[in-house]
Amino acid sequence: MNPESIWILLGVLFLGGAIGFYASRKPRPSAIGEERLRGNYLAGVNFLVNEQPDRALEAFLRAAELDDDTVETHFALGSLYRRRGEVDRAIKIHQNIATRESLEPAQREQAGFALAQDYLKAGLLDRAEKILEPLAAAGAHRMAAMRKLMRIYEQEQEWDRAIAVFRELQKAGRAPQENAIAHYYCELAEAARARDALDEAREHLRAARKEVRRFPRGALVRADIAVEQGDFALAERLLGAVLAYDTALAIEVIPRLVRLARSAGEGGPPAVERVVAGRPDAVNEVAIASIMTDALDFAPLEQRVRTCLAQDDAIAGLVRAIGRDPAALDTRAIADIAAVLRHLAARTPRYRCANCGFSSIDHFWQCPACKSWDSQRPLLRFDLVAGLEGGKKS
Repeated sequence: MNPESIWILLGVLFLGGAIGFYASRKPRPSAIGEERLRGNYLAGVNFLVNEQPDRALEAFLRAAELDDDTVETHFALGSLYRRRGEVDRAIKIHQNIATRESLEPAQREQAGFALAQDYLKAGLLDRAEKILEPLAAAGAHRMAAMRKLMRIYEQEQEWDRAIAVFRELQKAGRAPQENAIAHYYCELAEAARARDALDEAREHLRAARKEVRRFPRGALVRADIAVEQGDFALAERLLGAVLAYDTALAIEVIPRLVRLARSAGEGGPPAVERVVAGRPDAVNEVAIASIMTDALDFAPLEQRVRTCLAQDDAIAGLVRAIGRDPAALDTRAIADIAAVLRHLAARTPRYRCANCGFSSIDHFWQCPACKSWDSQRPLLRFDLVAGLEGGKKS
């Protein structure tokens, strides 16, 4: 049973228990209403015992709808509607709770937070933000409200506001990911660079470095600026440091290294050799990055692609099948095979999140699924079968 199913089952159990409790203890104005409530509750229990959670939930929901006065039951009902994807119903329930005049302050705050979660689920970020801002200032839901606000600001690319919220969470010792704030500064730096405000970009990068001393993304952005300004020695040093720090970032380093080499003229090829030689163990990472960026016109990169193709059992087997020796392919053959692999790889996932398993073709600094930073890792083999199947579907 997956985690989502477990939570729904626990919610069903909670809702059923709450309804049963109030059905047994609370006086009813109508014997018929009480009988209906008890009947729906018993039916729900029966479905639950017989491992029919969906039908059990329907019975409990009918029972809850008969009990207008029980706030706790309606909170549980709204939460279950949200989990089932029936967000409109969840919003209506939580709105009805929030407008009750007799509601206690803590319950009103709880209703507001629940309603904000409904709006987030529905993609209504502006409405959720309006509710969360006062909740983030004080109260029992302050920390949770700030974390959700930070996610909203990330989606809206309001990086300054995300930084401010992160600082507050940091003071309370509740910052979700310590390197998130460095990424916010890098986002600001890239936006400044796009406007050609390079001094501002460098200032943001310095701020990122203060937060995280060895921060690869900041080094990559700084290398971009160095190449644009003709400081090839600095760019080479930065790219070499990133590759040495994390070979998985070869897919980010190699295209920048090629850009540097082509801009540097005669000094370009030696720079490629020096950077790549710094990580002789990263054959597959460098080879795949070189194939994906079509960078085989540099001898050190072609050599690593040659080695990778010879070591990959599937590709080497195909080469042998056409009567060629994988270790003795000429430059033209290497380029042709790389072009085919690049075409196939464009149709299949190349990255997978180490946190949630989300797969994607493109690289993301933040996983689109679980929102964790720096969790995407490259897949170091080409899936030929998936690539061919993708080609058939297109």
